Order: sequence, then C-alpha cells, then structure tokens
Amino acid sequence: MVRGIHDDPDRDGGRAIQVTTADTTGETGSWRTVLREPRFARVWISQLTSSLGDQVFPFAVATSVLLNDKSVTGFGAVLAARALGMALCVLIGGVVADRFPRTRIMASVDVLRALVVAGAALAVVGAPTWALALLVLLVGAGEAFFEPAYESLLPRLVAKNQLEMANSLTTATERVLGVLGPTVAGAVVAVVGARSALLFDAATFAVSAVLLVGVRVKSADRSVASGNSLVGEVMEGFRAARARPWVWAVLLMSVFHMLTTVPVWFVLLPERLLRSQSDTIGYGVVLAAFSAGAMVGGILVRRGRRSGSGTMALLSLLPFGLAVGLLGVTTSVPVLALASIPAGAGLASFQVLWMSALQRHIPDELLGRIMSLDWLSSTAAAPVGYAVVGLALARVPVWTISLTGAVLFLLSTLAPLLVPGVREFGGTMGRDPQPALGHPAVGEA
Repeated sequence: MVRGIHDDPDRDGGRAIQVTTADTTGETGSWRTVLREPRFARVWISQLTSSLGDQVFPFAVATSVLLNDKSVTGFGAVLAARALGMALCVLIGGVVADRFPRTRIMASVDVLRALVVAGAALAVVGAPTWALALLVLLVGAGEAFFEPAYESLLPRLVAKNQLEMANSLTTATERVLGVLGPTVAGAVVAVVGARSALLFDAATFAVSAVLLVGVRVKSADRSVASGNSLVGEVMEGFRAARARPWVWAVLLMSVFHMLTTVPVWFVLLPERLLRSQSDTIGYGVVLAAFSAGAMVGGILVRRGRRSGSGTMALLSLLPFGLAVGLLGVTTSVPVLALASIPAGAGLASFQVLWMSALQRHIPDELLGRIMSLDWLSSTAAAPVGYAVVGLALARVPVWTISLTGAVLFLLSTLAPLLVPGVREFGGTMGRDPQPALGHPAVGEA
C-alpha cells in the first residue's frame, strides 16, 4: 500500500508535522539515511546500549548454573523461566503496544529490567537455582511488553521503503556487539565473576531508559475507542494473523522450531563446552562466531528483495539445522564456530525480511498484537522444548538428539513454502493479498 504525505497535529504544540512514507519500489538509501531520522537514531542508540549488556546476560547465567551447580537440568529450568515469562505476558504486551505510546512502554520496561537484573546480580552467587529462575522469569515478562512495542514502533520512525534498511542496521549493530560481547564476557566472568557482568547489564538498561525519555511518537489511545475487552483484542490479533495464510504458516513453523530444534542448540552447546570441558573461552568463541555471521547476514539483506523474499528468508534458515546436527558429533570449537557463521547469517537474514514484511503489510492498529503473536510463537513451546532436551540428555545419546533436531528443522522450514503468499511474504512485489483496513498517519506527538 502506497502512503503519501500526512499531516498530524502535535499533541503539545498543535503544529503539523509532515512525514512522507514512500512507495516500496522507491530508492531505499543507506544506513546514513535512516540515521538522519532523529527519533529513529535515538531509539537505535538506546537499543545499542542495552544490547551491549544483553550479550553478557545468558553467558553469566549459564556460567553460574553450570559451573557452580553442575546441573544441566537446573540450567534448562533457568532458560525455560525466561521463555515462560515471555509466553505468559506477551499477548497482553501486544495489546498494550496497540493501546498506549510505545516509547513510554519501552522506557518503563527498561527501568523494571534494570532493577530485576541488579537483583539477579546479588542472587547469582550462592543463591538456589529456583531464586535465579524467578528473577529470570521477570526479565522474560519485561521482554513480553518491550519487544512488541519496539518492533511495532519502527514503521512510525522511518519510511516504509526503508524498513529493511532500518531492521538491517538494528540487527547488524547488535551483532557487532555480539561478536565482542561473549568473548569479553567470558574473560570478565573468568576474572571477576558473573555478578559484575550482570551489574553491567543492569546499568545498560538504565541508560537505555534515559535515552527513550522524550522520544514521542503519536499513538492513539484505543482502550476507549475500540470498546473491546482485553480478551477481545487478543482474539482480534489471532483473527488478523489467520486471515493472512503467509503469516499463520510462519508462526506455526516458529512454534515447531522452538519445540524441537532451538532448545537443542541452546542446551547442548553449553553442555558440550561448559559442563563437559569447562571451556568458557571456547563457548564464548562459538557464540561470537554466531553473532559475526548474523552481522554479515544483516548487512547483506539490508536492501531486501523485489520478489521471492519469503523463499530467500526460509532457505537462509537451513544452515542453522546443520549447526545443530554437528553438536552431536563434535566438540571442536573451530568446527562449531565455522558452522555457526552461516547459521547466524541465515537467522539474521530471515529476521530482517520477516520483520520488514510484517511492518509493511500489517495495519498499525494491529501491529503490536501481530508482533506479540510472533514472539509467542517463538516462546510458548520453549519451556516444553528445554525440559524435554534436559531430560533426554540423561537417557538418549547426544548424537541422536542433535540429528533428530536437525532433520525436523529441515522439514519444518521447507513446508511453509507450499502455503500461498509465503514465497513472497505478503504477495508479489510486496502487495498483501489481505488488504489493510487502514493505517493511522505517522507523526510525532
């Protein structure tokens, strides 16, 4: 859908701000183009800051549980707690993102996460695993409100034809930090412990919240206008997704991935390198290689595709299945790091193309809820997946677990290509076969 120039009254000063949203077939410019948008630049810097701390969070938690408690089951429980917190709250988070100013939601959640992560830093040494799991659950709950608000905010900050560029910049810069973060985190944890790493993470959330204050983007309060209950608005999001087969198919694929394959990677990798060999540096190197690949993938896909974006996105996921399969046959850090590069590149490419398609085709008043469904599809099955993998390790050979996960990933990734609309992610040349019901104007309040 082509949008022209819209005039929106400034809520505080009554002035009109013109924002042009160009056609998707126009020139997309460069990263510098999107960074010239002051509100996007500020939000981007905010996320860059918190992402710097986020790189050390899973590393610090994994090190604490696996090296101190020697418990794979406990580690799986902590991972499941974060996913459970997200799964329990993310649908509510989507409704909130569609009702209230999204930047205010993000800033409030950053403050909450800073306090919770600081609490985790105090509890990480000598505390029982269940206490750490509870704090991690709260982090996941905060993410459930933050992520739908953040992802549905982007179309209000940049022109529609720059969505791939903006998503690419966000992904690539986060992964630049990902290249350095795990390696540095490994050294920090080895020298001064997990507590310092978590305190640093808490500080980055606080800085992110400060940066978000003052970034104002018009968002109509639909809590009165819609007249729907919370449950009614959640169901409206489900209906919007099911009305678009290409969206529904990819969401179901994500659920299956989280149930069968993704937990294999996140549980087996630290189990093979940390618990079995106490190789904190090697673990950090593999994570850094994965992030390096994601950085490259984010850069290469920054201009998107004119056609076949869905096909490209799904095929780019396949190297991740290969990396999962290798976990069962080797603990060689060079081999796993090498396999992690295309795996990370593929996941980043998929993320940029998928997010851009949703942001382009879903009406703004529904976008927060669709984004929440996307996050739900990536988290709802995760607690079950982590639990199954953790229990299976005590009874099933590692190579069987990894090979099964790899095969299931391959089949479930290719299957959605049979669904109408998936190969183009919304229709040929970006035309959504499900017409939008109308988009509110983009502007600053």
